[in-house]
Amino acid sequence: MRKGTIKAAVLAAVFIGAVLIFGRFMNDTNEDLTTEMKEATLPVITMYQGDQELNELHGYVTEMDAAYMRDTITPVGEDRKLPIVIQTNQTAVDTISYEIRSLDATRLIANADVTSYEERSGKITADLQIQNLLEEGEEYLMIIRLGSGDRSICYYTRIAEPVDCYVSECVAFVKDFNDKTFNDETSGTLATYMERTTGDNTTLQFVSLNSSLKQVSWADFKGERLTEPVPSIKEITPTYNVIVLDYVVSSVNESGQIEYYNIEEYYRVRYTTSRIYLLNFERTMNQIFRGENDSVYDQYIQLGIREANVEYKANEAGTSVAFVQEGELWSYNTVENTLAKVFSFRGYEGIDSRENYGEHDIKIVGVDEAGSVDYIVYGYMNRGIHEGEVGIAVYHYDSLANTDEELVFIPSDKSYEVMKSELGQLMYVNEGGELFLMLDGCVYGIDLNTLSVRELVTDLNVQDFAVSASNHYFAWMETEGDSQMGSSVIHVMNLSDQSTQEIAAGTGEAIKPLGFMDEDFVYGIARQSDIFEDAAGNVTFPMYQIRIVDVSTKDLTVQKTYEKSGYFVSGVSIEDYTMHLNRIQYNGTAYVPADQDMIMNREGDSGKLVNIATSSSAEKETEVQLTIAGASAEKTPKLLTPKETILEEERTVAIKEEGSTKHYYVYVKGDVVLATDDVTEAVTAANDSMGVVIGDNLQYVWKRSRKSAQPALSDIAVGAEDAGAGSIAQCINAMLEKEGINISVNALIEGGETPKSILNNTMKDMQVLDLTGCNIEEVLYYVSCGSPVFSMTGSTDAVLIIGYDSNSVVIFDPALGTTYRKTLTEADEMFTAAGNVFFTYLVK
Repeated sequence: MRKGTIKAAVLAAVFIGAVLIFGRFMNDTNEDLTTEMKEATLPVITMYQGDQELNELHGYVTEMDAAYMRDTITPVGEDRKLPIVIQTNQTAVDTISYEIRSLDATRLIANADVTSYEERSGKITADLQIQNLLEEGEEYLMIIRLGSGDRSICYYTRIAEPVDCYVSECVAFVKDFNDKTFNDETSGTLATYMERTTGDNTTLQFVSLNSSLKQVSWADFKGERLTEPVPSIKEITPTYNVIVLDYVVSSVNESGQIEYYNIEEYYRVRYTTSRIYLLNFERTMNQIFRGENDSVYDQYIQLGIREANVEYKANEAGTSVAFVQEGELWSYNTVENTLAKVFSFRGYEGIDSRENYGEHDIKIVGVDEAGSVDYIVYGYMNRGIHEGEVGIAVYHYDSLANTDEELVFIPSDKSYEVMKSELGQLMYVNEGGELFLMLDGCVYGIDLNTLSVRELVTDLNVQDFAVSASNHYFAWMETEGDSQMGSSVIHVMNLSDQSTQEIAAGTGEAIKPLGFMDEDFVYGIARQSDIFEDAAGNVTFPMYQIRIVDVSTKDLTVQKTYEKSGYFVSGVSIEDYTMHLNRIQYNGTAYVPADQDMIMNREGDSGKLVNIATSSSAEKETEVQLTIAGASAEKTPKLLTPKETILEEERTVAIKEEGSTKHYYVYVKGDVVLATDDVTEAVTAANDSMGVVIGDNLQYVWKRSRKSAQPALSDIAVGAEDAGAGSIAQCINAMLEKEGINISVNALIEGGETPKSILNNTMKDMQVLDLTGCNIEEVLYYVSCGSPVFSMTGSTDAVLIIGYDSNSVVIFDPALGTTYRKTLTEADEMFTAAGNVFFTYLVK
């Protein structure tokens, strides 16, 4: 072979080798660093009562604070057998065990391993034999544990052996009612349960007993149940049972494509020997957005049948908008004409009950000019690397790379419902990469680059702070002791750069933060001479003036001042661009309610590039849509599904919540609708919404279910220590004597203590409740529980409410030395004139 040929062959071989080596090197160093979200793997447990499925339970891979896990309650029959079915979903189940605890989870009642069960075709059936340790009518916490390899998977429900509650009959009624709504031949029989047709009959999103029979029967909507409803029992009482049905409905649209809707039905049912009463019925219908068909056209994104309160954000130019629907985050880019399904637990095909489990939510933090999105997913993680955990995950969606990256994950041992009620107060990420969260009364700053955590403010009560609509601004007051007395200074922090401004009270005045109207801060001013502490120890903070200030300006420009002679403001509620002012007047004895007033921001949504609108059709009725100014989609947008960025290192940050704030949780339909440290606010909200109030230890603090009558408590008497004292001291003494506590209340009052402080300091084994602001109907629940209710009747006089019937209350009056009756109307007028000052207690 000639030298030239040999040389050429060698060079060619070297070149090919170099290409191969370089290619392999490049493949090694530029491997795909993205992946699909991992599939759901956890088994699902369903409880049974007879042949009826109940209470579908989802698994947790970390130990939860069991005291916060009160989603469902499962009835236990007289045979003490609790049948369960485990859908393994191809996950090996090695062991099954359970334990029963007190509701606060501190006391173990029973535990056992389950060794006798049958497994067939991915389904395990077993009977949990409950030991004879349950007291009838009492609620307990049950934790079922499945062992799978090195994982322990926990499932939570309350259990009870109900007495005269007729749960199975109520469940059968609910299932029958639901069936009839889908049957044109039998739906007419539901008319007997319908009330006055005062509801909105132009929407299928929400229907109730106030809707027309046609609306309850789905009007002209052509849909079919895709999944069989499994009843979830939320409350069991002798006077009513609360049952919720969750299921999916499918329909075929005009284009021949399938649409899906999540349905929730809420029933409050009372069983009697003569008939069943449907006390409440509500149905909500929310479309699962799929981004197909004509979802985007002209200047609209058609979201379909859903609630009108849409979580969305747009960039400043309005060229990119992100929105949340049914637990999914979507982003539409008008320039690129792309529609990205940024985050979802749902797969591509069908509806998996684990993926469709709605115990999470999404908050959009911001959208930049390129269309990238920062957002937070919080609650139960249905699938993925955190499957079966509850926590807060912060993500960044890169619109150019079409990828999602997890920036931090903060695990929690509280249920999503409790987390939602507390966490929703503040969530913000600034451009510097710092996350701000409020957990249990503390504000934390988390550096998303270093994952370092710092505390900004601690031990805040609900009335101590306010957060703007965008979470951009955070205001809080400094307190020295009782926050009911207001403060001399309020701090307002701009979380984007953490700069802080101060608002100082004038001489002889105190101030309180009240909220934000959009981004404008609202606070109230009271004269210290007007702040009133009554003989019972309650403080009224009467604000003579309300100010709305622009916190974006250095001089905190006052936008509006509200002040009306003879009236004071006790508090405000702000919704959208309207502020309702709760007003009071002083009648010479106490501050009493006056008519409400309001302030409106008439500019409202003017100038916004993206707004919420509605459209209507004969079959779907009212549908919600987003309108985008200047956009014009001439063709169907390209659908994008981002991939997850593979994390090189774990980004989990644990925060130990050390807040001391006491919370009351209002549960309605099994959901937490309010978390507050104000028991009066909780009781009022629960009464208005047909709910219950639960304390930190899972004890019932209030519920609508009370006895129809309570004979006068027999063990009410004043001890010799206070026989000659005033009526306030005698009433407190009688409450203490009833619980075996013998002290001189009058001596303590003369020493500077108040009735409230005396009850708190002496009733260590009781939960003392200040119910000031409640009404007579609400406080009778405590009399039904066997607790007298302390009630002021004037500036220096008090009585005890010790009994009632349907028309009157029984009053113990130490000033008169007698017990007498007043009609409910008379009693209400007397207590209202004295400011509705009530105290009572519950046994812990």
